[in-house]
Amino acid sequence: MKAEGILETVIYAENLGRIRPFYEDVLGLECFQATVDRQLFFYCGDQVLLIFNPAKTSVARAPGPGVPPAHGALGAGHVCFRAEARELDRWRSHLEQAGIAIEADFEWPGGGRSLYVRDPAGNSVEFAEPRIWNLPRKERTLRGEKLVVASHNRGKLKEIDDLLKPFGVETVMASDLGLPEPEETETTFEGNARLKSEHAAKAAGLAAISDDSGLCVDSLHGDPGVYSARWAGPSKDFALAMRNIEEKLQAVGATTPETRKAHFISALAVTWPDGETRCYEGRVDGTLAWPPRGTRGFGYDPMFVPEGADLTFGEMEPSAKHAVSHRARAFKRLVDDLF
Repeated sequence: MKAEGILETVIYAENLGRIRPFYEDVLGLECFQATVDRQLFFYCGDQVLLIFNPAKTSVARAPGPGVPPAHGALGAGHVCFRAEARELDRWRSHLEQAGIAIEADFEWPGGGRSLYVRDPAGNSVEFAEPRIWNLPRKERTLRGEKLVVASHNRGKLKEIDDLLKPFGVETVMASDLGLPEPEETETTFEGNARLKSEHAAKAAGLAAISDDSGLCVDSLHGDPGVYSARWAGPSKDFALAMRNIEEKLQAVGATTPETRKAHFISALAVTWPDGETRCYEGRVDGTLAWPPRGTRGFGYDPMFVPEGADLTFGEMEPSAKHAVSHRARAFKRLVDDLF
């Protein structure tokens, strides 16, 4: 005989009142049974998560109809929740906003990623892609599709096209289809990327990909951030935008490498005509140089030197930039999920 699946997972906690909000409020699970000081039962997909107080459940109760045998255990345990690649960045952000420390963000050598945190009882809680165990995931692919790049930025189109070309994807720019640029009203990179890809997919009737990216400068409290393109003005004058950043850095005395730290964020969103959207995020850290160097790349590339490099993104060969850029890192996660 062969076991057909896992029906329940059990972990242990002595203070059920303290642990319940973590699973109910932070993780959003439905508690369908609670016995004071003894047990909590949660539905989770097609499984049940049980949390027992070991001091109560390791002691046998008087036998009778419906009274289970003693089967408690001592010590912290481990539970792993299934999460697709596109969901892990959102879980990380959600957990951090809830004040939950991330113990590890781990990329498995054979492919796949896991996040690890601790619940209030010290149990190890993992969120992982099913493929770390070679389990199936929802089938969706972009291979061989025609894809709208929801952007009017030719430099961004070329970079995305270069990344997609090996997978037989045909790209067309939103402006070439006469699609207007929607107003970017969201306050996060993912929000704006999602807004643009959903708008393009609906208007074109094709799968669409969008990138929202920007430069976040530590000494400027994360500015320009999601407003990176707006700092270049209506004419998209990034020489002006870079000069603006430098003037602000000089004004706050940010003249040493330690005070000129910055990072690029790229959020990629893919939307299909049926409305499903998947998002992927990448980040690269570095230092800002002045004056700008190089004529390759676009946007703020000529003033950004990634960690471990001497050249700015504006000086690098495209292949060298693609190997380390924020967009390439987001794209790797997209490829892992969709190709």
